[in-house]
Order: sequence, then structure tokens, then C-alpha cells
Amino acid sequence: MSSKTSKVGLSFSLKLSSLYALFFVVAASGLFILAYYLINNLIEQRERDIVRDRINEYRAWYAEGGLRALKTRFHQQSGTAREIFFVRIVGPLGEVLFVSLPGGGKGLEDGALRSLPRTEKQLWLTIKDQAEKEAWTVGVTRLPGGLILQVGKRSVQAQELLSFFRTVFFVFSIPILLLGIMGGALLTFRAMKPLRRLIQTVKDILNTGKMDLRVPMGREGGEMEELVSLFNQMLDKNDALIQAMHQSLDNTAHDLRTPMTRLRGIAELALQDSQDPSACREALADCMEESERVLTMLNVLMDVAEAETGTMRLEMTEVSIPEVIDSVVDLYEVVAEERGISILKDLPDELLIRADRTRLQQVLANLLDNAVKYSDEDKEIRIRAYAEADQAIISVYDQGMGIPPGDLDRIWDRLYRGDHSRSQRGLGLGLSYVQAIVHAHGGTISVESEMEKGSTFTVRFPSGLSGDGAQKPVS
Repeated sequence: MSSKTSKVGLSFSLKLSSLYALFFVVAASGLFILAYYLINNLIEQRERDIVRDRINEYRAWYAEGGLRALKTRFHQQSGTAREIFFVRIVGPLGEVLFVSLPGGGKGLEDGALRSLPRTEKQLWLTIKDQAEKEAWTVGVTRLPGGLILQVGKRSVQAQELLSFFRTVFFVFSIPILLLGIMGGALLTFRAMKPLRRLIQTVKDILNTGKMDLRVPMGREGGEMEELVSLFNQMLDKNDALIQAMHQSLDNTAHDLRTPMTRLRGIAELALQDSQDPSACREALADCMEESERVLTMLNVLMDVAEAETGTMRLEMTEVSIPEVIDSVVDLYEVVAEERGISILKDLPDELLIRADRTRLQQVLANLLDNAVKYSDEDKEIRIRAYAEADQAIISVYDQGMGIPPGDLDRIWDRLYRGDHSRSQRGLGLGLSYVQAIVHAHGGTISVESEMEKGSTFTVRFPSGLSGDGAQKPVS
């Protein structure tokens, strides 16, 4: 597995380095092409401006004295100008009336001159020799009398500059490629540093089994460090879940040990006195009671797990909260009266929500059962229901022993039973089961408690249905 992971990581790093190098080379080539294009356009525009000025000058000479004046003035120019520019005048029938080719006119052979178009509009052409070391920028325009004036300028230096520019690029292309590869490798090495730390931590966890190992955090920032942070958070949650699972298993084993021991003891007593049918029947009845208790514990654990994972099946219907509360109170009213406990109700005429009626009854039954179980004699239990904004709220208040502040956050844990509650028989699953069902309905549950004064459990359900008779409790 380790070897396979290393190959995958190396392949990814190599691909990333290649992409960096490719991007660098393409960017450098793009900048060269852009610079070459701009320089070439600038040189070409400059050459055309010079030729245009010369054309305007020759047109002025022609306007002063015709073709003879133009020839005379042209021969009076300095030798440098004649070496740079060539002039050619073509008559209406295509006959050459005047031509001046500087320095042998390299690049301007007779065939090239004959191919120059005759037009009434000014036209720009570029004529290059085969080696492209010399070029002529040629401007063509019409003179009065149907004559065609062709003026060209030698562009040797401009072509040498562009050729030098191309040579420099090709000479430096290999160093640019090497620089791109080295830069890509360096950037990839730095960018992959958090990922290498993460891979090493995973390997250490797999090799040692230590779930408390974490990926060291760097100072680089960015998405990779965020990935490392999220991975560490995931490890923290997994570790917490594992610890909670171990604690739940320990608590389950501890709570199952007592009924299973009782079952074995009852069975052994029945076997010792197998001749007494009444003793055997009593033993079987006790075994049924203990097995029912174990089965109830396991069923509640399964229900809590289903609710927490979102797989609990809910038969959602329109449910009247006052009606459900009345039915639950009827079940516990006799037990409460035996202990002198009064159950007071403050309910609206109607308050409707969409819920699973059976699960809602289980929630209220658990809360009311705890209130009766942990309340002293001659005390009161108050149940209120009301609508507030888009929520249906149910509160159960008792005047019992209260919950210690240190236990308020732990009472929702599976199989947790505080020191003050161990005097009462129970599974330690009631409140975790209540919370799981409430959350499965999209609601919330909270508790406020004060020692020796009592506790108030408040359940809030989303309410899209509520009657006009809903009312808030009086403070």
C-alpha cells in the first residue's frame, strides 16, 4: 500500500511540475511573439512614414515642373538618399519612364519590379530577398496625367534587428525550458509539502494504530493547509466517536451484566427446585421480565442509532399536540396521584404539527416519566404547549432534585446516568432517545435546571400547522 501511494504521489507531482514548466514556456513564448509582433509593426510603420514623406516630396517636385523637374531634383539629392531609396515612374501604357535602383537594387530584380501593381490608390508592399536579410518597403501612388509613382526604401537594419531578435529567442529557448522545469519542480515541492505531511501522518496511523496523531500545521496558508486542518478535525471527530463507542460498549456491557446475572441466578434456582411447579413458573416470569428489560435496552439503542444516522422511519401525519399530551398524562396520572404529585396542564385549544404520533408520545412519555420519577412527594409537574413564530413549543417543568451543572451536557449521552439518578431504576437511554427523535423531526430540545428546585425541559418543533387557539404561557 505504501509503495502504491508513493507512486501515485510521484506521478501527481511530476504532472504538476510539467504543467508549471509548460505554462512558463508557453507564457515566455507568448511574450516573445507579442514583442516580436509589436516591434515588427513599429518598424514597418516607421518605414512607411519615411516612404510616405518621400512620396509627398516627389509629388511636390512633379507638381512644380513635371517629370523633367522630378528627375532633375532626384539626381541633385545626396548619394546616401539615392542608395536608400529607389524611384520608378510608369506611364499609362505600362512603359517605364524613369527608374533609379540604388546599389544594384539587390532584392529588386526586374521580375519583382514588373510585378508591382498599378493602381489609382496608394498601396503598400514589402519585397524580400530569398534569405530575408534585406527588404524593401514600397509605396505605390498615382500622379497627375495617369502616371504611377513607385517609391521604395531599403530596410537592411530593420531586418537585421528582427533576425537578431529571433536568434536570441532560439538561443535562450533551452535555458528558458530548463528554468521552467526547475521553477516548476521547486513550486511543486513547496506546494505539495502539506500533502506530504498528511500522507506521512496517515502512514504513521496505519503503522502504529495511534489515533491521537495529527498532521503538523504549517504557516503557508491556502487550500492545502485548509485541507490539513479539516483532516485534523475529521481525526478529532473520529477519535471522539471511537471513545464514545468504547464508553457506550462499556456501559452497555455493565448494564447487561446485571440482568444477565439475574437471569442465570433465577434459572439456577429453578433447576435446584425443579419439583415445585409454582417456583418454576415464578422463575420463568422473572426471566421474562429481565429479558424484556434487555430487549427494551437493545431496541432503544437501535432506535437512537437509526435516528442519529437519519434512517429512522417516521409516519408523518397531522398531529394535535394537546390531544397527545392529554393521552400521555392519563397514563401517568394514577402513578403521580399515588405519590401525591399534581400534574398541571396549560394547553391551547388546538396546536397542530406534522409528526410521527407514536414517536411524539414516546418523547412526552419519557419526559413525564422522568419528571414523576425524580420529583418528591406533594410536588407539582407543569406541562405547557404554545406556538411561537413558526415553532410549536412544549415545556415540562418539575420540582425534583434538579441536575448538577456538570451533568447538563452529558445527560443526552447514551447510557449516561448521573450520581443523583442512580438511586432510581432505569437504562440511561431515555433522554438520548428523546433527543434523537426530536432531531429526527427537525426540532431541538434544551434543559434548564437548578439543584433542589427542579428542571424544565423545552422541546421545539417546526410548526407549519397551528390552530387559532394557540396561546403563550403566562410568565
